[in-house]
This record gives sequence, structure tokens and C-alpha cells, in this order.
Amino acid sequence: MDKMAKFEASRENMEWLSLNYDSLKKKFAEKWIILQDKTVVESATKYDEIMKLTRKYDADKIMVEYMQSEPIAMFF
Repeated sequence: MDKMAKFEASRENMEWLSLNYDSLKKKFAEKWIILQDKTVVESATKYDEIMKLTRKYDADKIMVEYMQSEPIAMFF
């Protein structure tokens, strides 16, 4: 997979996550998720668990995200 294809896969997953975040955080609150092709393919409660699960997938095509149930305050 070339760099542009990796970037595009990442961008599509981020966009999909952003659009679906509210419904996903209800279903996967306080869990780690693996996204591939705009789909949640795995979830786990612990970081170590989700990292083991990533081995089943092509690292260039997935994204790992923690689904926070409460909003995060960011200060710049």
C-alpha cells in the first residue's frame, strides 16, 4: 500500500468516526476499538487486549481509538 492509499484509508476512517462518534460511544463506552474500512472490527476494555487483536489486521488499514464516555476538555 503506497503512502497516498494509507493516508486516504486513515482519512476515511477518521471522517467516519467523527460522523458516528455519538452512537459509537454509547455502544463502546470506555472501550478500545479497531476501525477498518469505516467499520468497528474489534473492541476490548484493556489496551493490551486491543494491541493483541491488532495483529490480525493489516496495520496500514486500521485505526485504534479509545471511546471516551465523557467529553474531554482541551486547552490550548
